[in-house]
Amino acid sequence: MLQFECVLLGYVEGGNILLSTLDAKSTELFLKTCKKEIRRGNCIFIDYRRINMDGSKITTKQALVDLGIMKKSQIWDYILELTPDECIRVSRDYDSKRDMNSEMFEFIHLVKGHKAYIKLTINEKGTVCLSFHKSKRA
Repeated sequence: MLQFECVLLGYVEGGNILLSTLDAKSTELFLKTCKKEIRRGNCIFIDYRRINMDGSKITTKQALVDLGIMKKSQIWDYILELTPDECIRVSRDYDSKRDMNSEMFEFIHLVKGHKAYIKLTINEKGTVCLSFHKSKRA
């Protein structure tokens, strides 16, 4: 399993979050590995969660429909488009239910005219998409 030893060391400039050089390089390496795993078919979308959007809980399926995505498999096409510049945060996953204790890479990416929030990690099964929904950021 790949390990990235970094945390968010970014700062805000003009409303944009800028990652440190370390995080930018880690993100570049992460995306390269992530995309390779997706192309091999080693990718999982965590679709059993409910997402809190504007005070109400919605299913991951509804979150995708709200972005104009009708098939879960389409998310991988958008993830393959991600660039290091779209990464907004690198952090650790401390959710004991997942028992991954690995780095989480969070992105904002334009999907059919909407800003989408995407959270990814990598484990022994490949690329794992933990979140894919409209961004709460303006």
